[in-house]
Amino acid sequence: MSVVLPASVAAADRQDGADGRGESEAQAVRERLIAAFTRTVAERGYETVTVERVVSQAGLTVEDFHRHFSDRDQCLLAAYDDFVVRLMTHVEAACKGEDDWVDSIKAAIGAGLGFFGELASTSRFFMVEAMGSGPAAIERRFATIDLLAEPLRRGRELYPAAAALPAATEQTLVAGIVLLVSVHLLAEDLDALSRLEPDVVELVLTPYLGRREAQRVSGA
Repeated sequence: MSVVLPASVAAADRQDGADGRGESEAQAVRERLIAAFTRTVAERGYETVTVERVVSQAGLTVEDFHRHFSDRDQCLLAAYDDFVVRLMTHVEAACKGEDDWVDSIKAAIGAGLGFFGELASTSRFFMVEAMGSGPAAIERRFATIDLLAEPLRRGRELYPAAAALPAATEQTLVAGIVLLVSVHLLAEDLDALSRLEPDVVELVLTPYLGRREAQRVSGA
């Protein structure tokens, strides 16, 4: 699944191609800046990060940075989008070959929790600290919740008793899981995070399968 970047970011890429760099080279520079920004904020926190630190980490120049991003806030949004794409790619790879909806949801939950645990510092920044940067980051959070909620809606088609669930059920489930994961990331409680899978599987599947079957499937 792709994440649509803001028009201002796309415009910056077009400008970069116009001043003599090929599209592939411009994309490579942009990716280096995003990777450097992500490493820097994960290590230092957003408040201490400057454009100069990012370009130093990337081995580029301030001019290179401003060909792609007007400021560090715009770079943050691009890095957030990149983080979500990496998450979704990881989850989709884990679900590949799972024809059964229940099995695919279990695989997605396990892969997502594993991703957050393996990239704990980066995940903590994008899921917790980045939300303090302003409304644009919060809007990105809402869009991500919608993206993650979409596969759950198929449960309404597969399990007729779930068809009458409130429209906000899937968004609420995902938002609750995001909050739960964020709490453990903020507390740096990775052991507890790794043990969440059965509870999260049961929580997510209960509206569709019923509590008893969801408990059985989760192994809780």
